[in-house]
Amino acid sequence: MKSEDIFNAVTELRDDQVRAGERKLHRTRTPNFRRIGALAAVLAVVILAGVAAGPWLRAALRRSPAQTEAVPHDTGAQLANTTTEPAKSSNGGAADTNAFSLGRADYPKMAPYPRDDPWHENEAAWEAWWKCYKETHPDTDYSLGINDYLRTAVPTLLSDTGEDNRVVSPLNIYMALAMLAETTAGESREELLTLLNVPDLESLRVQAKALWEANYCDDGRLTELLANSLWLRDRTVYNDETVQTLAGGYYASVYSGPMGDEAYNETLRAWMNEQTGNLLEDQIRDIGMSSDTVAALVSTIYYKASWVSSFSRVEEALTFHGPDGDTNPAFLRRVTEDSTLYSGEGFQAAGAKLDGSGQMFFLLPDEGVRPEQLLADASALNFLLSDSGRSSTDSRQVELTLTVPEFDVSSKLDLIGMLQELGVRAIFDPDRADFSPLTTDVEEPITVSKAQHGARLVVDEDGVLGAAYTIIEMTEGACEPQEPERAELTLDRPFLFVVTNNEGLPVFIGIVNDPKP
Repeated sequence: MKSEDIFNAVTELRDDQVRAGERKLHRTRTPNFRRIGALAAVLAVVILAGVAAGPWLRAALRRSPAQTEAVPHDTGAQLANTTTEPAKSSNGGAADTNAFSLGRADYPKMAPYPRDDPWHENEAAWEAWWKCYKETHPDTDYSLGINDYLRTAVPTLLSDTGEDNRVVSPLNIYMALAMLAETTAGESREELLTLLNVPDLESLRVQAKALWEANYCDDGRLTELLANSLWLRDRTVYNDETVQTLAGGYYASVYSGPMGDEAYNETLRAWMNEQTGNLLEDQIRDIGMSSDTVAALVSTIYYKASWVSSFSRVEEALTFHGPDGDTNPAFLRRVTEDSTLYSGEGFQAAGAKLDGSGQMFFLLPDEGVRPEQLLADASALNFLLSDSGRSSTDSRQVELTLTVPEFDVSSKLDLIGMLQELGVRAIFDPDRADFSPLTTDVEEPITVSKAQHGARLVVDEDGVLGAAYTIIEMTEGACEPQEPERAELTLDRPFLFVVTNNEGLPVFIGIVNDPKP
């Protein structure tokens, strides 16, 4: 069967789309029909196996829907107070996130949270929401398995901030590294598994599945959307089992196209903007794959939650004493009668509950103590990373006046040096890297040439809005490695923060040296 027939049968692409794709292939160079046919056969196995494999493989490849507005995940969900526009290409036109698509992940649809309906007036709506929530959030505890990873990775991710702001999503990076481990073997895989604190791939898949299910939510109250994608090079033959695992086990959408082609890069950027609600558009603007890229893995997270108890803007002018001098950002304040004020060695802290999620904790170092200094202290790190660490910190119940600056912080990190510092080195060395589970259809060794993480977090009187991405690019050929009592807490100098999920683990964590972006 010709590749055109297979693509028609499996993905149900329209004839005009197939002909346009075939014309584009012929314009670039004479196609290798053996490889195209093999790739099509691989995708046929991926799709059929995913469809048959049950609820966890609901991300099996399917025909992409018509292009819609750039709401994360293309779910069509209306996010409160969020306005999104169609993703734009760098030349000002609309970028088509369905171009080059071999299949888009199909995410669970959740019943809406009946926020305005009392239980006694609409029991059916409450029961439908609860049933759906329990189905999409099974009781699987992944926190113990991920704690060692967090304790190892977070201090490194927040190191060397200097006078800059820093925000990262350790869970987003975990998911990207988990997918990377699926594409490697030998020493390359062992180093990744050691960092992720799992003994083997089977354990990693259980852990990644539990992480995904515990954090994914789109019920109109909490928006926490995770997305993954795999970007393949056309005319290269890939291992069908690995592609199937990424598409099914990790909800990864799959794309194939000519690496280095600007249209393919435009599609990559459009997909990333779509999944992050355009919140990271400035950071994503320059991302692109080079002509010698074999494959790329991308993981994203989009987060939106409201405060349970709202803040109000402070009328009087307050000063934030940053390392670059004093500034006067807008401040937020609220008074709560029964709040917990924590006192650790070198810091005080308090939390603000988020509707449908965990809390956002603010950790203020004592005078003269820099935020990054606290990361070397076990008690402060324990407080940031887990509920157990917070429960073991001295605390008292108070009527708390909490004053925090309104802030919008973002950062973009090159992860290669950090990963090497954390013991992941073989994937960067052409003599040691092993990507045979992904493909052997290459002439030169494959290495990781790019590992980037970008994140942004916005805190205002309404709540918390955040997004993050991690992109890992595998290139053919060698690359150069890179390196009741009353109390008050006023965050008027550099501080640490963490946004937790319902299990108390960090979704976002960072340092604010300057609340003004």
